[in-house]
Amino acid sequence: MIDIMFLLLLFFMLSADMTQRDLEEVQLPTARTAQPDGKPEERITINVHHRNSACDDHASSFCRDASHWLATIRGEDYTPSQLDERLRQEPPDRKVMIRSDARAPYRLPQRITLACAKAGIYKIDVGAAKVKP
Repeated sequence: MIDIMFLLLLFFMLSADMTQRDLEEVQLPTARTAQPDGKPEERITINVHHRNSACDDHASSFCRDASHWLATIRGEDYTPSQLDERLRQEPPDRKVMIRSDARAPYRLPQRITLACAKAGIYKIDVGAAKVKP
């Protein structure tokens, strides 16, 4: 019985760690009506984040250099054309969560939404942080 409990404990510890691997460190925009996240294992999370930490524009205000921004799914980076191909491999009833850095140019999340539409994926959520009182 003890062996089974240790195996279950090990399984839950490893599976809990895996659910957080598809979340990059991004500064989400704030929204007054943000709702708690549902079931992250049932969807694809696409993170739009800045990859160049030495970029002066990103540190001070907004970086508009498109080559500095990446779309990442489960730790793998994709260009817009690669992202189109990657999303076509997913079933159309799959949900997608787009988490974009608040400083990211709007055209990047917009391009991801268009790629989802081309792949036939229409269940799209957008990540936001709740306004702190």
